[in-house]
Amino acid sequence: MKFVHAADLHIDSPLRGLEHYEGAPVERVRLATRSALENLVKVCIEEEASFLVVAGDLFDYDWRDFNTALFVVKQIQLLKRHDIAVYVIRGNHDSRDEMSYRVPWPDNLKLLDHRNPETVLIEDLGVAVHGMSFPKRELHENLVPRYPKPFKDLLNIGLLHTNATGTLDHDSYAPCSVNELVAKGYDYWALGHVHQYDVLHDDGPRVVYAGNTQGRHIREQGEKGCVVVTVEHQEITSLRFRSTDVLRWRRETIALQPEDGIDELHDLAEVRLKAIAGEVDGRLTAVRLEVQGRCRAHQRLVDETRRQETVARLRSLPGEFTDDLWVEKIKLDTRPPLDRDQLRQGQDLLGDLLRAFDATAADDAALDALGAHVQKLATKVRTDLADDEIDFSSRRQLAAWLRTAEDDLLSRLTEQGV
Repeated sequence: MKFVHAADLHIDSPLRGLEHYEGAPVERVRLATRSALENLVKVCIEEEASFLVVAGDLFDYDWRDFNTALFVVKQIQLLKRHDIAVYVIRGNHDSRDEMSYRVPWPDNLKLLDHRNPETVLIEDLGVAVHGMSFPKRELHENLVPRYPKPFKDLLNIGLLHTNATGTLDHDSYAPCSVNELVAKGYDYWALGHVHQYDVLHDDGPRVVYAGNTQGRHIREQGEKGCVVVTVEHQEITSLRFRSTDVLRWRRETIALQPEDGIDELHDLAEVRLKAIAGEVDGRLTAVRLEVQGRCRAHQRLVDETRRQETVARLRSLPGEFTDDLWVEKIKLDTRPPLDRDQLRQGQDLLGDLLRAFDATAADDAALDALGAHVQKLATKVRTDLADDEIDFSSRRQLAAWLRTAEDDLLSRLTEQGV
């Protein structure tokens, strides 16, 4: 037997601001969450899954018109034709209080109760599905103690929309600990809310975030999808992640050298984008280019007209070789190049500073003293820095840190005109 675990579909989640970007693939991006649901249904059918569980946030918010609901109903009906049941809990985005419409769900979908945890027994499969929908968006209660005890001789699956890892990227709704989930005695916890696939516990009870089915912005990079769970003789034998996304987001940094001008920037960006285009395999990819470095190009980029010309030129690059690549945004963080040798000879603050850095980097005793001071400071400020992975006695590491500090100070002091 197999079942599929998905969460955080956020159907018809609005992607604001696209109209401000000339050439943005607005329609493909707008329909991405719907296409991801279609892919999820295909996975369920291809895997011959017995059922699908959705751990919250099927919808993003109350929809503007009923077409959103009708689209989802059509996909659930397709699963019904393949005898695939669907068990759903509401999350913070589609909590009972957030949704004003009543959906005409097919009878193969079961929406679990929002007042108390509910258990659905699938007797022919030997499965018990436990779960509770969010009654309201702001739910800060730990729901785990309210969930029922596991049923003996059945495969027990818990559906929960929660921030079980305490990640700061997501609100702390229905908070709990992994230890609490494991101690409950279920065989599988199907979690939602955190938009990244993650297996929190794999030894005995499986505690799993499926992540979202489709990344919606640059903070949700990488592959998105669902989890296919295989069960044999009432025991989970394997977990397999399958992608459902039709749009992927990624950041790319282009580091410019002092001699690099606008033409070099263009050439480097073209090479990078062509390489990405060779990897997308027909999937739309949104790339944010982040251009950094002290470089000759900076002089032109500080001029607003030249800056806009450069941005437009870079944005147009993918159109020369693919329709599946979109430069979502370009961030220009360049600075004028510096002649360090000339600065080092100066009889001023910058010259004194650079010569002091050189003297410390060349003096073993000074590096040893610096290492002891940094280790003491790390212990006071943040004890988790003082672990085995950081060797405060490594003179090579300390010298590298000195050069990094030198770069940072030079940037700050030269920008302030010191």
